[in-house]
Amino acid sequence: MAADPHHPETEVVLRARGLRKDFRGYSAVSDVNLDVRRGDIHALIGPNGAGKTTVFNLLTKFLAPTAGQILLDGVDVTRERPAALARRGLVRSFQISAVFSHLTVSQNIIVALQRSCVSPVAFWRGRRQLGDVTGRVEELLQQVDLVRFAKHRAGDLAYGRKRALELATTLAAEPKIMLLDEPTQGLGHEDIDRITALIKQSAIGRTVVMVEHNMKMVASIADRISVLRRGSIIAEGVYEDVSRDPEVIESYLGSKSRRERKR
Repeated sequence: MAADPHHPETEVVLRARGLRKDFRGYSAVSDVNLDVRRGDIHALIGPNGAGKTTVFNLLTKFLAPTAGQILLDGVDVTRERPAALARRGLVRSFQISAVFSHLTVSQNIIVALQRSCVSPVAFWRGRRQLGDVTGRVEELLQQVDLVRFAKHRAGDLAYGRKRALELATTLAAEPKIMLLDEPTQGLGHEDIDRITALIKQSAIGRTVVMVEHNMKMVASIADRISVLRRGSIIAEGVYEDVSRDPEVIESYLGSKSRRERKR
């Protein structure tokens, strides 16, 4: 890929080169090259089975690559564990709701703050040693519009509010790069609009990489898009360019002749 004169090399914060992942002889991802620029919202999109989640799991080291290299701020992190990446500022969310349902919304955020502040060998040290986090909890609640739900059990929240709480717990780790896995999955239209606005606000001052299937949401929020098909990137750029790419159109909609036969 040719260098963009408007985005010099120093602006690339997360880079993948030649990423491949094989499962028992099957290549789920092959020769993926990816540059994520500092401050961008970068979306990974593609039809079902395209390899989006596999690439996402490789970038966050929840899967070890069969081949290739991952660089974070110019440092080779290909062999590092997920926890080490989190300490470097690369923090991810998950598709499946991952809140402590028996705790209140505020308590979930306190747990997330404690996770990022204490040693992994002494995880639970109590709020006295954590210090006064009231202000930070309030700030995160405001950021994701959950102030009025602070004392509610997380398990009682509507699904869209749970996703907002997950975003707050991700932000509690003070990520430099935030990786979001299908943030709008299972949400209704109103919740999608709310989460989209929250992600856009949360992206101020940090980099976001997200796997997403909702093209309307991607079009409204992504600075840059990488399109995958059969484990390889087939197009990359801004939405206006990518959406007109013939190979991308065929991947999502089928060939012209196939579409015409359906009419």
